[in-house]
Amino acid sequence: MVTTIGLMELVEQGKVNLDHDVSEYLGFRLRNPDFPTTPITVRMLLNHTSTLRDGEVYFLPPDKSVKDFFDKTHKAGSQDYHFSFHDNHAPGTYFTYCNLAYGLVGTIIERVSGERFDRYQKHHVLDPLKIDGGYNVAELEHPERVATLYQHVPSGYEATVDSQPLKSWSKEALASYKIGSNGSMFSPQGGLHISLQGLTRLAQFMIQRGKLDGVRLLAPQSIEAMETSTWTFNGQNGVCPYPLSAYGLSLFTLTGTKDTNGKPAIPYVGYQGGLHGHLGDAYGLHSGFWYNPKNGEAYLFAADGYPDYDQERAGQYSSFSRVEEENFYNSGGKIT
Repeated sequence: MVTTIGLMELVEQGKVNLDHDVSEYLGFRLRNPDFPTTPITVRMLLNHTSTLRDGEVYFLPPDKSVKDFFDKTHKAGSQDYHFSFHDNHAPGTYFTYCNLAYGLVGTIIERVSGERFDRYQKHHVLDPLKIDGGYNVAELEHPERVATLYQHVPSGYEATVDSQPLKSWSKEALASYKIGSNGSMFSPQGGLHISLQGLTRLAQFMIQRGKLDGVRLLAPQSIEAMETSTWTFNGQNGVCPYPLSAYGLSLFTLTGTKDTNGKPAIPYVGYQGGLHGHLGDAYGLHSGFWYNPKNGEAYLFAADGYPDYDQERAGQYSSFSRVEEENFYNSGGKIT
């Protein structure tokens, strides 16, 4: 979502068109080999209908290019093949969540702005909103505040990411990096280090329609475009492990209708609709960013030390995990 805020600034400036072929911005032709005449647009990257797939790896080091993901020697069906294949779903028609898509968005931001992704986001999103955080731990103002993430394993708890000392790309590697070649290296899909206080300011920014403390970054129309569903589940047009039935430009909308798992897309019993937001489930972390622009409510939480897919603690009434349902409840929602 925060990556999309940065991109939408460029859209408002007329430098990016959401419905243009991403090839125009990436500097190389990008096509699903099964659909060689169908352009993949920026909008399709944002709403996960591009037909791109993550594979085993979806970020590369600074000396690589995102173009390397699509090397023609990669065989369809292998872990290094990053397209759907032989499923008859053309770009723009079928939802499959893809982290790699946002690595390409980060690359587009670099090529259009001329700034390295992590610094662009800091200069144009985080600093104006007075949010302490960033995508590059080596340039955080308060690296001592970074929390280690843990995952529950049979033997106990295991550190997954951000264990001390913090790891980042070397200064030498970044010094020789060619801006616009590989926005994936700072994980635009979820590599932002941010506190709950920072998420609170983001929620206020979204609720106030693109401004905070008198500073306007986006027009209300851009916020509405992010929230407006560009894909809605109809029973057969997508798959997702999350409570997803509608998706805009990087934002879920909890509609209350059945999600791709056949469960209601609700955060708590008695939910009346209105929440937009996103989950952050990885490396043992279950986190949530949800807000309602109509009544100004927000649900923000982070819980650490769980399996990524906690089947033993599945949700009681939704595709959220039990810990996520409990966090909604503790924030004022209803479980029963």
